[in-house]
Amino acid sequence: MPTHKQIKVESPVRTFGLGSSSTSNLKIIYSASPVNDGSLSDVLVEELYQELNQAPVISDGGHTFGTIERDYQESPNLEEVAVGGAGLPGSPYGPNIAVSPVEPHNPAGIPEAGVEATANARGGGGAFQGDGLESPHRTSQRIGRRRIGELIFGKS
Repeated sequence: MPTHKQIKVESPVRTFGLGSSSTSNLKIIYSASPVNDGSLSDVLVEELYQELNQAPVISDGGHTFGTIERDYQESPNLEEVAVGGAGLPGSPYGPNIAVSPVEPHNPAGIPEAGVEATANARGGGGAFQGDGLESPHRTSQRIGRRRIGELIFGKS
């Protein structure tokens, strides 16, 4: 579990000073704000977030993405990606790094032998902790079950 809670709507009381605002002044200036009129609380915001963003299925009403399963049951299985020559990727994570010996700018002429060279050049997966090259098919179901406050750096 995280070691501290993020500030949501119930911020600590502050007095005006260098680099600090005044909580009492903000309440006067923004008196109609739901944060200041008492209609929002950290608990309510967390519950609303769980309801709207962490429901098993969410829908944007057809605006852009339609219906999406939040547990990522349909995430891609990168082990099923076809690799090879003739324009296919060299691995599920990147292009075939070989070049066609006849027409260097024609992906259809890329030899299948580039798959081995691409695998040999495979990096560690990224700048963040963990193996960023693990298939989403394996990781997404585990992460999709997590709820706010449960994601732990390097362990999710």
